[in-house]
Amino acid sequence: MSEVLRTVRLALHPVSMRDHRALLTHWTGPLVRRHLFDDRMVTPVQVSEIIEASERDFATEGYGLWALRPARWSAGIDAAGTDAARTDAAGSAPGEPLIGVAGLSHHEGPLGHGVDVEILYSLDPDHWGRGLAAEASRAVLDYAFGVVGVHRITAEIDMANGASAEIALQLGMRRWRDGPAGPDGAAYYAADRSRWIGSRRIIDAVS
Repeated sequence: MSEVLRTVRLALHPVSMRDHRALLTHWTGPLVRRHLFDDRMVTPVQVSEIIEASERDFATEGYGLWALRPARWSAGIDAAGTDAARTDAAGSAPGEPLIGVAGLSHHEGPLGHGVDVEILYSLDPDHWGRGLAAEASRAVLDYAFGVVGVHRITAEIDMANGASAEIALQLGMRRWRDGPAGPDGAAYYAADRSRWIGSRRIIDAVS
């Protein structure tokens, strides 16, 4: 199965060590790390560890983290040999900037309720407000439910992060349970495979 995903505006490739510098820059941005890493500064060693963990997950679980880059589309079948046609399999030309990350990881679920598969996403602030995080996350969920066969995917969202909560709702995720109360509290959202596949079939049938 192909681990490269494509949306109308984005090309998603599994992260690799070639993305290390771009990921370090992205994840150390103050607005990005605020909710993704609890405002802790990420080190180069940690970025390497995250990439290595993602590569292991792709090998064993079929999913991991994808780097987001703007998609570039060729002018058509007659464009062979032109610069516009020299794109990779995901429609992203080499050298396009990394603008975010989306993907899945597995970890111990909230309050000790078994192992969860959690969706994660981050986007450079310059690209906020365009629906790109939801677009990328929808592609990840389609892949996870439709190709890998994951049964349930959760999202842990800081109470103060209203934008991410809105994205979860746009994706059809439902609020599942609340974490411990307090300034660092979180809400947990979840989507299950049967409901996701059913809703996508309805969309396909009426589109």
